[in-house]
Parts: sequence; C-alpha cells; structure tokens
Amino acid sequence: MLFSSPFLVIPLAHKLANMFTRLLNKLFNKTPKTASNLYYFEDSRKVSTLDDEHKCQGVETQPKPISYRSFEDEYQQAFYDYLLGASPSQALTNNDELTDYITEKIQALLKQPKLILAALPILPASLTAIIAQLDNANFDTDELINLIQQEPVIAAKVIELANSSYYNRQQKAITELKSAFMLLGAKGLVEGVINGFISKMVPQSNVYFRQYGEKIWQHSLLTGINAKSIVQQSPLQGSAAQAYFIGLISHLGDLIIYQLMLGAFAIVHPDCQPNAASFKDMMAKNSKKLTYLIAKYWQFPPAILEVLALQAKMKKAALLPTLYKNRPLACYLYEANIISELQSRQKQFPLESQTIDDVANNLLFSEEAKLLLSQLLASTSLAKA
Repeated sequence: MLFSSPFLVIPLAHKLANMFTRLLNKLFNKTPKTASNLYYFEDSRKVSTLDDEHKCQGVETQPKPISYRSFEDEYQQAFYDYLLGASPSQALTNNDELTDYITEKIQALLKQPKLILAALPILPASLTAIIAQLDNANFDTDELINLIQQEPVIAAKVIELANSSYYNRQQKAITELKSAFMLLGAKGLVEGVINGFISKMVPQSNVYFRQYGEKIWQHSLLTGINAKSIVQQSPLQGSAAQAYFIGLISHLGDLIIYQLMLGAFAIVHPDCQPNAASFKDMMAKNSKKLTYLIAKYWQFPPAILEVLALQAKMKKAALLPTLYKNRPLACYLYEANIISELQSRQKQFPLESQTIDDVANNLLFSEEAKLLLSQLLASTSLAKA
C-alpha cells in the first residue's frame, strides 16, 4: 500500500529546505547561530589571509585537464553547463579546495541515502490515488476531486493548468475544480495532480536557484511530455500516462542533490555558486540512483521502480538495443530525456545541424523516438540551426 496522508499546506520546497538544513548543519558541524562569521570553511581551517575571490575559487596549483571520452559524455556535460552555468576555468575547477571539501561531504551523505530519504515528505493522498490508477481509464474521478479539494497546493496547480493556453483555448477563467475537470478531462486532471506535487519540490530560495529550478522543472516537464508522445506512437500506447509520470519524476535526484549542495554553500560560504565541474559530475553519477531510491521509499509500484532502476544502470546509449528488446518502456524514457536535453539547449543557443544529427544517430535507437525528433524538427519547437 502506498503512503497516504493529508497534504500539508506548508510548501514542499520550504519544508525540504528546512529538513536539509538541519541535516547539513550536522554534517558540517556548523558554528552556533549567534556567530557572525558564516565562512565556516575558512575559519575551520584557520585561513584568514585569502580574499573573497580566493575563498570562492581556491588557489591554483597543478591543473588537471578535463577530457570527455565520447560524444555522449560531451553531450551530457554540455547539458549540465546549460543547467548550472559554465564551470570556472580548468585550473580553478581542479584546485578549488572549497569545492573539494563540499563535494567530499555531499558524497559521504549520498552513501547514506537513508538520511536524505528521512527528510522527504510523504506523498499526498491525491498523488497516491493517481499512481494507483495511472493506466486505468475508469478510475473514480469524483473521489479524486474530493481528495484534491483537501490539498490547496495541488488544487491550485490543477486550476492553473486548466487556465493554460494549451487547454483553455477560449480563455474563459476557471476558478474551481469541477470546472477544471470538465475542461481537462480525466487525463488532464491526472497531469495536473502530478505536476502540482513535483513542481512544488523545486526550491526557490534565491535568484540563482530559481533560475536553475525553472530549468530543471521545464526539463522534467519536457521529459514527461516526450515519454508520453513516444509511447503513444508505440505498441505500449496504453502506458502513456505511466510514461508521463515516470518522465516527470525522473529528475528528482538532480533537484535533491542540487538543493543539498546549495545548502552546503550557505553554511560554509554563502557567496559561491555550485557550478564547478566536480559538482556536475557528482550529479550525473548519483542523480538517477537517488531518484530510484526516492521512488522506492515512496513505495511506487514495481513497474515504475523497474524503469527507474534501469535508468540508473544505463551508462551508454549503445545499450539501448538490448534495453528496447527487453524493457521498451525504459528505452523510451531514456530517449525522452535525451530529446528533452536537446530541446532545452536549443532554446538557449541554437545547435548545429551536425550535433542534432549526431544525437539522432548515436543517442537514440527506437523508431518511435526518432519519429518524435523528426516531428519536433519540423515544428517551431526544435528548428535546425
């Protein structure tokens, strides 16, 4: 049985931030709140001669060159650059003592995922009901609406979706749930509930994080939409709703790890930005595994856990033919993420046609995914440079 509990009105982002702050305070042995100096890292190492720039960047010694072994490695690195901003120069990146210090602490925490999971909220009752009925076209809509009405944050997101230009072509204001359902339909209501919960896990603590949070949320949304679109064109079209849900939650690990890093900086040096290459590498290596552990902690159905587990195990697109043969839904999700990364980067800086061709030839396998990419290329949403 999935967790079920009334949904607290307190925003998830705020609740998570408070929980992770307490966790990080223990991890970093923060000085008392009465202390005026927040630069714990420098104080703890008795460093008082470095200026703020050196505190953020460290002291250059012997730079180690960064190399990427394949087109796929470079592609993933470029996407994290899009999300978090370009990393500092190689010299500074590889010799930033503060970055090394925080990376070591976060990695130690990632080896104890139970501590992270304990800080997560339980699932709201409406999302629990949705997960149990993802591929059931005959679920009790009235019961779901009654659950949503008890959860103001989720209800607000459903009404917001009903007022979006995608659904509300006549631009008639929708102010209550029953009208929203009449407009959205059962599938739209499902998407609204899922979006409402996941989007509220995107913290908005400061300008830098809001920018990142918006990017990762849009990436999650695109992954869900792409996964649904690919599955709708496949023999598994009955699992389109499940594909959308899995795509939407598939980047929870990125959100949690980034929030931990941001919280760590707030403790040891609040003026630095967590955009070093080592952080991106840590996110790339751990985020999918953490996503799976979160889903397992929330007791998602085995079919969903299996797809997420395979995402964590997939290291190279070269394995897609085997994955497609044995677990096509997992293959579709992997490809949906690749296409979403391409869409996100293309919005910021138009990519060369050769890059897009390389993605199609090297990182996609299924005909359904390649068809979706062709459709996007033919539309204004992903025009060739």
